[in-house]
Amino acid sequence: MSEVYLFLLAGGVVEDDGAWPVLVRTAQGHQYRSRLGNLPPELAAAAVVLVLPMELAGYCVIGPIPGRRPSRETLGYATEEQLAAPLEALHLAFGAEDEEGRRKVWVIARECLRQLLSTLQQQGIDPIAVHVDADLLSAERACALWFEGRWLLGGSEGACLALSAQAAQALKQRYASMPWMAEAGSTGAVDCDQQVASAVGILMQGSAGAVDLRQGAMRRRRIRPAWRGLASGVVLALLMACLVDQVRAQWLMQQASQLHAQSVRVLQRWAPEQAPGGDLATQIRLLEHRPRQATTVEQLALLSEQLVGAGNVVIERAESTPEQGWRVDVVAHGFDDLERLGARVPGMRMEQGRQADLGVRATLSWREAE
Repeated sequence: MSEVYLFLLAGGVVEDDGAWPVLVRTAQGHQYRSRLGNLPPELAAAAVVLVLPMELAGYCVIGPIPGRRPSRETLGYATEEQLAAPLEALHLAFGAEDEEGRRKVWVIARECLRQLLSTLQQQGIDPIAVHVDADLLSAERACALWFEGRWLLGGSEGACLALSAQAAQALKQRYASMPWMAEAGSTGAVDCDQQVASAVGILMQGSAGAVDLRQGAMRRRRIRPAWRGLASGVVLALLMACLVDQVRAQWLMQQASQLHAQSVRVLQRWAPEQAPGGDLATQIRLLEHRPRQATTVEQLALLSEQLVGAGNVVIERAESTPEQGWRVDVVAHGFDDLERLGARVPGMRMEQGRQADLGVRATLSWREAE
């Protein structure tokens, strides 16, 4: 076998996805343990079969469905009565019809399976198939196998279950004729009546008859051969070469029209008072080099510099309006300080001033020269 089997162990059901313990069976027959979120890089190039624990999935059987090939929607509606959760939250995988027209149905939470596949795909691993461990027991009659600390029940007859050793004891008394298999030396060997060389080997033998959960929305996306993309590119290039002479003139005219419209919009945004002329490029270049009007913050910074230079003048309040310019309430030591400030700031005049206890209070108006 060239596949690598990746078994998610039941002990990780309550753990974080990244720390989920896994058992890896290589194509060469070696086994080792790892974590789901920290798998060896070489698995990205391998044909990986993901095996989920029975504790993650549900199982049921549906009766015959009319029609030769019923759709997934039809099969889903036939299963809905046996489900404990809304159909929209679940992922269903359907087996083939048996001789009586019945089908096995495996059920798993859609988001759970999506997260597991996403964790693997982030490491470059895209499983070629996804099975449930109990479904890999493909004996013609019901059987049980001790695997990783619990009993798996399966087979072509009967239900698929995962049982603890204590629960299996009660069941074994009722189904004494059912074979109970375990590896020699394992914990389950005490209660088994048939020893096997490898529990993993038994499960791998049943993959051919097991239901693959990669169906519907979870099916594996096939990678298109590279030559198809190359051929499509060559055909497209030839088609463009045949049409280029016919569309070139029209394309150039459209580009010129778009550029002209864009230039008109730029001119109207920068200088709405100017009408577009014949040479829009020259008009726009002239607008780019015309002096930029200072902003309110820049004007306030300039006024503050002049106040510092004049000395003995403190701003108490300042406001600016487009119509009247700046109105500034200041406190100075004397009128000579205000005169010195007026000499430094062209266009500034004193609207009112009076002597106060702390000096001279005055209201100044100022509009920056255009």
